[in-house]
Amino acid sequence: MGPANGLIKTLFGAGLLMVSHAIKAEGLYIGSMLSNTEADYGISVVSSGGATLDDQGSGFKVFAGYQLNDLVSFEIHYVDFGKVAVTMPNGSSVTQGASVVTNNTGATSTTSVEPTSYGFSTMLTIPFKAVKPFLKVGMHTWDTSRTVGAGSADFFATKVDGTDFLRAVGFDIPVTDIFSTRLEYEVYDFDDDNIAMLKWGVFLKF
Repeated sequence: MGPANGLIKTLFGAGLLMVSHAIKAEGLYIGSMLSNTEADYGISVVSSGGATLDDQGSGFKVFAGYQLNDLVSFEIHYVDFGKVAVTMPNGSSVTQGASVVTNNTGATSTTSVEPTSYGFSTMLTIPFKAVKPFLKVGMHTWDTSRTVGAGSADFFATKVDGTDFLRAVGFDIPVTDIFSTRLEYEVYDFDDDNIAMLKWGVFLKF
């Protein structure tokens, strides 16, 4: 075999490898999003005596997906929801349903919770050309990192981890063949509580 034939076969083999890789990657996409988050405890929360509940904040999400066809996609995600906190000066109280907690420690006390989530979902898209609306349902495993101050109310979830449902509605706006933006409203269940996120982000297709 001459040097030219060897070079041709080498280039041909490299070309097949690249085509094979492209076929496997076709339909894959990755992205990231920033969010505004708000916790919902399912029942009314009333504070008195100067106690405050900060249940709104900012978070982020990273995700990867596979577009099976024009209608159906599958996604995995990791979400950091930011922080939920209740601050209670001495003598203040927080009432959640029938439960009342009063801080009698003699000092201001704060309880904070920083939840995270990872999971998967199935997405159904309406394949319009300019804007692509979608619905999404899935499952997620969550964890809450707590810092609990003496005399503070124990909010947000009765457990520190669990597995629950998620659902979302939103739309993608293609900018180029590989680059798109996404606006999404997503709700994650945490036992009897939930967190709603309004997110905006971008993703790249392969």
